[in-house]
Amino acid sequence: MRRARHVSPDDAYYHITTRVAGYPDYFPFKDRQAARRLRRMIFQYASAFCCRLAAFSIMDNHYHFVVFIEKFRFLSRPELERRARLFYGHRYHPTTRHWSDRRWLQFNRKLFEVSDLMQMINGEYGKWFNRRHGRRGHLWGDRFKNPELLDTESVAECVLYIELNANRAGRVRRPEQWRESSANWRFRGKDVDLMPLEEIFPEVEKEKLFETYRWRLYHRGAVATKDHQAVIPEWVLKQEERRGWGRPGLFQKRQRFFSDGVAVGSWEKVDELLQEHCRRGDYKRPRSPVEQVPGVLYSLRRQRVTAFD
Repeated sequence: MRRARHVSPDDAYYHITTRVAGYPDYFPFKDRQAARRLRRMIFQYASAFCCRLAAFSIMDNHYHFVVFIEKFRFLSRPELERRARLFYGHRYHPTTRHWSDRRWLQFNRKLFEVSDLMQMINGEYGKWFNRRHGRRGHLWGDRFKNPELLDTESVAECVLYIELNANRAGRVRRPEQWRESSANWRFRGKDVDLMPLEEIFPEVEKEKLFETYRWRLYHRGAVATKDHQAVIPEWVLKQEERRGWGRPGLFQKRQRFFSDGVAVGSWEKVDELLQEHCRRGDYKRPRSPVEQVPGVLYSLRRQRVTAFD
């Protein structure tokens, strides 16, 4: 039985990930043009939908991004028309010319749905890829995953986690060396289309934002610092110890809860969401938040196919 997808009715952050179909050694995004086209489509549709990108990483056979999607609201007609132009590009006039008010309302609702966002990215990219390579059939494998990130702590850690993807795969020594990643964009100062760091790390003073982001990224990946930055500052290490993340290199290995956890956050946030599902009757048996990082991060994880109706 196909399981219901968890989505929030409110403003929400999601970690989106999806993989291509095919053999384990099929790596279509090694082609730089193919990877660049995918990144452009992600940004095109993110700008059309009511959402903002916090981070992204395009690997050889899959991609990740962290996105903030706004709660539904009614948009004005000029705003809908502006977003429709971004959405359809050169097809805007022939597509929308005869739209009724009802059709504009349907489009309005689409702009706040994570499933519609992914349908456009994966669907349009699949068409482009098939035309380019003269192939037919599905490009993508299983359904995309979209665990919700319930608080700023889980958002910040998931951003660092996906930006270290290329390091875990052994493709680069430093996260900023991977071209198709938000780490590369941020280190080069090209991140104007990304969520600013002050929203990802709201507890950090503005003048220390990039330094803190860089050291946390290096700490999670146990990345050696540059020659003129020989060690991670003691104050960063102490701060990480207090937060429960004292061990360097925690993200050198794959952490499945970031992709399969349904929702990730503090115990309080995950338990609150869990109780809501219990009130709706989604769970058939008692459940508790699953501890992932002791005292820091927990997840809501589907244990069985029948966990959700």
